[in-house]
Amino acid sequence: MTDRKPFQRLSREVLVENAFHRYCMDRYVQKDGSEGVYYYVDMPGSCACIPVFDDGSTVLVHQHRYLLGGDFWEFPTGGMKVGDDPLMVAMKELREEAGFCGSDWTPLGHFAPYKGVSNEICHYWIARGLSESQQELELSEQLTVHRMPMAEARRRLIDQECADGQSLSGLVLLDRWLAKGNQL
Repeated sequence: MTDRKPFQRLSREVLVENAFHRYCMDRYVQKDGSEGVYYYVDMPGSCACIPVFDDGSTVLVHQHRYLLGGDFWEFPTGGMKVGDDPLMVAMKELREEAGFCGSDWTPLGHFAPYKGVSNEICHYWIARGLSESQQELELSEQLTVHRMPMAEARRRLIDQECADGQSLSGLVLLDRWLAKGNQL
């Protein structure tokens, strides 16, 4: 038992699987050498963008979230499937949710939205060179699109009683990018 390295995976069992994620149970080596069990959601990832028009305004979607039973201000965001290219998913989500296409995409970074429960990584971009497209909502989506100044979008995202964590993280990534001297 001493030749096993701490946090080495010993086995994985998929308990539930669907088109969006898998619920897994891993057996692994704990730091004292004993065997531990870890349950988690295995997800291919998610992607989001901050759309920025030439005048500096942006777009938020006001989206109903079934699980939470309420409406949230959010940047366009969507889940990935295994093998998806993150940038292609971000482009698709901007078109489908907000009805815009972007011709200039700048990566902002990525983060772990639910690190203790899921291995999901969310990838973020700034989308510029925006042009109108056809919105293509899924049957499970109920949302409206709102163009507004960036300061107003920031206020709406932050001032929600229950804020969308992925959109708040997008603001942090944007602020980090701007602090490096970049311009919108």
